[in-house]
Amino acid sequence: MQDDDALQDDRRAIGPPKPRQGYKAPPVQHQFKKGQSGNPRGRPKGAKGKRQIAEKVLLEKHEVVEGNRKVQRTTLELILLTLRNKSFEGSNRAFKDLEKLAAKYDPQPLTQRAGILLVPGRLTMEAWDARFSEKRDPTQYDPDEE
Repeated sequence: MQDDDALQDDRRAIGPPKPRQGYKAPPVQHQFKKGQSGNPRGRPKGAKGKRQIAEKVLLEKHEVVEGNRKVQRTTLELILLTLRNKSFEGSNRAFKDLEKLAAKYDPQPLTQRAGILLVPGRLTMEAWDARFSEKRDPTQYDPDEE
């Protein structure tokens, strides 16, 4: 029995556990210090990302002559109108692209039921009138009573 206890003592780790090293765990000397960023200078203030640049370009207004009048349209509107016109002219590629956009952004039909309508039962015409007709107010003048 003492042999088992001695064996367990040898298996126990001496001191604090060693930090894990390897995949997603760099050695301690290569880890960022506390309070230090991995990108100390970061992105400069006012720098624009791809999304902001795309928004600026696509939402830019242009003056276009339609018929006899000048109309202001965004770049995005002009692109979509051109795509539509090309598909009307017979361009298969434009038609397929327009179909993809329509499938993605058109309102989709409901796939699930929204609710249930409960009908309490059938009423005769007399019962309907009795239940839902306007209640007579005795204080109001009614010309039919004379």
